Amino acid sequence: MKNQNSPEIVTIDDQNFGSHVEHWNLLTENPNTDVPKWLGLALNAPVMPMGICTQECEMDESTWLIQGPKKAAVQLSQVIAVDNNKPQSVKTAFPSFESPYKVQANIERIITCKTNTQAVLRLNLGMNNIIYAFDNLYSVNHAHYDKNQKYTVNLNAWAYELEAVADHEHLVVDDPASIKHHRALNDILAANDGVAPANLQEQIDAWQPKNEDDKAPVTVDFSKMVAYLYGETIGQEDEAWFQGNIVGKSSMQFMDQDYCLYDVALIHDEGQAATLIRIATRDPKFKDFQIGQYIRGNLWIQASIYSTAS
Repeated sequence: MKNQNSPEIVTIDDQNFGSHVEHWNLLTENPNTDVPKWLGLALNAPVMPMGICTQECEMDESTWLIQGPKKAAVQLSQVIAVDNNKPQSVKTAFPSFESPYKVQANIERIITCKTNTQAVLRLNLGMNNIIYAFDNLYSVNHAHYDKNQKYTVNLNAWAYELEAVADHEHLVVDDPASIKHHRALNDILAANDGVAPANLQEQIDAWQPKNEDDKAPVTVDFSKMVAYLYGETIGQEDEAWFQGNIVGKSSMQFMDQDYCLYDVALIHDEGQAATLIRIATRDPKFKDFQIGQYIRGNLWIQASIYSTAS
């Protein structure tokens, strides 16, 4: 039966959804040989997560989601086609890991493919904050998502590239319209104790410079900026760019390889608690960043949903 309260669903061609080949390359230089071996090991110690399903009868009988190896730091997920309770073929496979960082969000849109094997979720965190993430549990959760329900979402990410942000990195703005907007916004917020008035745009439009200094170029320091930009290609919005500060650093090991884990701010609005995410990297070039430092780079963001939010 179709879920009448389902979020908006956008279906695209499978080949436009992106490939997991690049994702496996983050774990090994030899994916063609290592990944099949790892998937076999995962099946020797499997876990079958139920996501938000409360009993087995709620799960899709046409697929199995099998993760493993059990208790390993990295879980290898396999979505397997099933016919008459017998496995037929692997439909897709991807790596994931657990993160302690959770957000409460509504699922506004599900971008999936024609084989319905995987999806990217558009998550609305409120306060005009949107995050796109690959759904690690889509194959067990997809029939039960409700657009009116808030969910507790675990966020994790794999890092493609990372780099340090230089101290006092800045941009000089000399466009007259941009200068006016910047100075008007600062004046209006200062006059309203930092709170944007309801007619903010009207006040910006009406603002006029008081002297020549108000017309001078503006230097913007963005070395301490927290920013997140999701991917522009439909079906690949989970491939994101970010800049944020490191609030925690730890490590994990998988298949005799060491991974560095950074806890970073992904979104941080003034006066609000930061949205944090744990990112993993195996690359030695990216292992020397320190807590407090601002870094930026490209991520593959994942989401795991096990419960609704109270």
